[in-house]
Amino acid sequence: MCHRCFSAMGGCGDDLVWWMFPWKDCGDSQFCVKITEQVGSETYITRECENVLMKSTRHRLRMPNLRRHGYCLPARNNDFWNPGSLTNPKIKYCFCNDWNGCNSANKITQKALPMTILCIALTFIFKRLL
Repeated sequence: MCHRCFSAMGGCGDDLVWWMFPWKDCGDSQFCVKITEQVGSETYITRECENVLMKSTRHRLRMPNLRRHGYCLPARNNDFWNPGSLTNPKIKYCFCNDWNGCNSANKITQKALPMTILCIALTFIFKRLL
């Protein structure tokens, strides 16, 4: 069950108005996906099920090969004229599958921050003890 909308729809921007876009059944999809695309000064957000995005050639060619819960990765760059550039940092795909509607906002980042701070603090404490 994922949120399915794009930022041109009112309430589907960076802060999702969840009651306007209730969860939709994704069938056999493994992940909910949040796509953030930077075009000039504008930011476009798309929330969708992975299996629906894979039906679109545009997303199928851009979507990172590595898909894991909590990963936010830049899009693949399939530019024939620039084969040296493998990723497009202006487009980011974030994957999640731990709860219904997990592609609602930046909760992936918010969940990772306390754990990162805890790891840094523990590393500092253990170095002081040794």
